[in-house]
Amino acid sequence: MKILVTGGAGFIGSNVVDAYVENGHECIVVDNLYSGKWENVNPRAEFHLMDIRSDEFQRLVEKSRPQVINHHAAQISVPESVRDPRFDASVNIDGFLNVLEAARRNGVGKVIFISSGGAIYGEATEYPTSEEYSPQPLSPYAIAKAVSEDYLRFYHHEYGLDYTVLRYSNIYGPRQIPHGEAGVVAIFMDRLLDG
Repeated sequence: MKILVTGGAGFIGSNVVDAYVENGHECIVVDNLYSGKWENVNPRAEFHLMDIRSDEFQRLVEKSRPQVINHHAAQISVPESVRDPRFDASVNIDGFLNVLEAARRNGVGKVIFISSGGAIYGEATEYPTSEEYSPQPLSPYAIAKAVSEDYLRFYHHEYGLDYTVLRYSNIYGPRQIPHGEAGVVAIFMDRLLDG
């Protein structure tokens, strides 16, 4: 299967690409290297240095015709989203709409969207928090994730675009940067090793 992975040079996206390649899938990686790293890109994947908000991205999807788009590209910092909500919305909402439009126009069979396993719920009162729990986003980052899930439902209803939403929580593993609010497990491990 041909799969296009946005953000495929980042921590999670690059590990997903590795798994796809290992299982025999043809992978196209799109990343602007804003937070991703060149050295994370699987050498057996086709790499394109580009922004998901660009017309160039539209042309790539038209040319490559992937069956699936796995969307990991994002502005991932909650504090940065608070400091600059317009930039956050530009990447996380406008960028995702560009991905959805490319999928719709080019017959992509499925979009996999990486949402948030924690931020989207705000100050939840139910633990563990169920998927049915109503989102209560408290930051521009979380608002963008919630709105993107709504756009997926719209594109499914209006155009029949199949989708899956994954709400990862406290991911850790190879290539993770051991600092920042998203790396809590890595932070704990780093502190343990430091004594």
